[in-house]
Amino acid sequence: MYQSYYTDFDGHIIMSEKDQISDWLHVTNPTVDEIEYLSKKFNFPKDYISSVKDPDELARQEKLGMDPAKDPNLIVFNYPTKITNKSGYDEYLTTPISMILTKDTLITAVEDTPVFLKNIMNNQSGYPVNTKKKEQFVLEVAWQISSLYVFYLKEIILKTESMERQLTKSTENEQLFALMSLQKSLIYFSSSIHASHLIFNDLKEIDSFTERTENRNLLHDVIVESRQAEVMIEETSKLLDQISDIFPSIISNNLNNIMKILTSITIVLTIPTILGGFWGMNVNLPIDNGPNAFWAIMFLILFISIITTWILKKNNYF
Repeated sequence: MYQSYYTDFDGHIIMSEKDQISDWLHVTNPTVDEIEYLSKKFNFPKDYISSVKDPDELARQEKLGMDPAKDPNLIVFNYPTKITNKSGYDEYLTTPISMILTKDTLITAVEDTPVFLKNIMNNQSGYPVNTKKKEQFVLEVAWQISSLYVFYLKEIILKTESMERQLTKSTENEQLFALMSLQKSLIYFSSSIHASHLIFNDLKEIDSFTERTENRNLLHDVIVESRQAEVMIEETSKLLDQISDIFPSIISNNLNNIMKILTSITIVLTIPTILGGFWGMNVNLPIDNGPNAFWAIMFLILFISIITTWILKKNNYF
């Protein structure tokens, strides 16, 4: 499905009439027929759009900087998304978004429209986009994607800190599965961010993206935000690797503590069994015929149990 948009005189983005091609053409979950139609109409290869159906597609560019009237320019970015995996844990993936610059129309293609594009379509504050300025539009999308990486990375850092606190008491595989999900997410993020840097370096060499002051400033902000995301990925990856290295030791230590406590409890509970066994034998024993023999034995059991518990507690066995 695709829909056209244009910017009116007041700077608002308006949806065009059906089948009317305007400044911005947005394609969602493109069908084979739509890919065929658009590729012929705007004279670009089919994979410019079909690539968004490949979840493993990395950020790239083709014919960037050439005359869009002769050769439409392609930029593919990867934006982060949050899902719940089959094990029930949060996982962060990257999804491709294709941006095609033609002579008069900017085409964006995605498998599922992200929130930041919906906000642009709905003229939300904080999403200043003019569809007539294609280069500025591309940079604004790049900025939103970079900001989204930083936002999700902050979430991952908070989850990592929470995981550190929970590890001190963990004896199960739950934290290990959550750790694996976060590590896998950072691998996706790292690959996408690194590939995006190559595109940003290309954009700095293209006049149409740098001749205007507003574009230069926006491109600079995008690069800074992207580098911040890259540094956050590196730091969080190192932290998760460290947690992963010490995870088996922590689990083993926690289990040892549990076994130590259970062993101490077993020792204390063995005392009544031993003493009860002595006075349960069918032989003559001290005070066994006395009127207070039962309470005397109970007091002896309680006294020895308390002394034993105190000794174990003093030596940190409880």
